[in-house]
Amino acid sequence: MKKFQFRYKHLLLVPVMAIAIYLSWHSVSMIYNPMRRPTPMIRNHILRHTPIGMCIEEVVEIISDNERWGITVINRNSGFRHPARFVDGYDGRLTADTVGEQSIQNRHRYSIPLFPDRAIRVLWGFDENGKLIEVYVESWFVI
Repeated sequence: MKKFQFRYKHLLLVPVMAIAIYLSWHSVSMIYNPMRRPTPMIRNHILRHTPIGMCIEEVVEIISDNERWGITVINRNSGFRHPARFVDGYDGRLTADTVGEQSIQNRHRYSIPLFPDRAIRVLWGFDENGKLIEVYVESWFVI
């Protein structure tokens, strides 16, 4: 019978295995939680659940049924100010373009151990009849 002999390469095996397990867990969590994916993929996921043309009541119901979508603010008096689209104001300043006549804003923050937190903001814009016309998704890392 061969006697086990401890070597320093056995010490390296423990951190390598721990890193492999962590990366596997992180990959699986990205597959099963679409809100941890890149921003364009999050927007596509949101559009699958709330397609353009859906009425505001249906969108509110879908958001309230999905508790992972975070805190929601419903504004029935004005659309949202599109962060990515700016127009020249009459006085030379840049002003944000308002999308729709009604809007919903949703914010959520995801934590992943050993990584900075990720904040996600989803904006839905609706026309005067309450039909969805635009979805904008913004995400950033919070340090």
